[in-house]
Amino acid sequence: MTKQRVVSNPHLAGPPVDTVSESTAYWLSNGDLPPELITGHKLIDSEHRFLISAIANLRRICIDHVNFEDCTGCSQDRRERCEIEVVAMLGDVFAFILDHFKTEEMVMRDSLLLMVDRDVCEAHMEDHAAISSAVQKIVSSLDSQHIVSRIRELDALLARWETNHIALHDLILSRWIAREDSLLKDW
Repeated sequence: MTKQRVVSNPHLAGPPVDTVSESTAYWLSNGDLPPELITGHKLIDSEHRFLISAIANLRRICIDHVNFEDCTGCSQDRRERCEIEVVAMLGDVFAFILDHFKTEEMVMRDSLLLMVDRDVCEAHMEDHAAISSAVQKIVSSLDSQHIVSRIRELDALLARWETNHIALHDLILSRWIAREDSLLKDW
């Protein structure tokens, strides 16, 4: 019988979204990953660069995503542009996360980490499912009057992913595959 575990979702709670994380501030100032998020794995690091650039780009969509309560103060044309940009970004982010998660889960299997430490891998994969679910929830709640709210929600989700998921799960995975005896050391 499969043992069920209850896992909290750190992507649905966290610090205020108007706070720029140190990692994001670092990226915004110099265009690269902050040292604490560099895994040393070229593919994973390039995918994390995409994530941080998505956060920066998302913050540029709305003229004031921090202070606007809703989109009613903007012109119809402006609301439509924001909605188009957010929908496109959500599509890009969702496609990215599906591909990124598939890559990481393949690495877990191919590197034998899944066999060696199943609990660590299951927690990592459950976090992937929670992030995917949170993005789907944002997509399903889109409406033209509250695009700014969805921008804040996506911004908060991506920022927490960057700080929580990468630091907690991805660094463990990259250390595992960087071991001297790793099957995927040069992958």
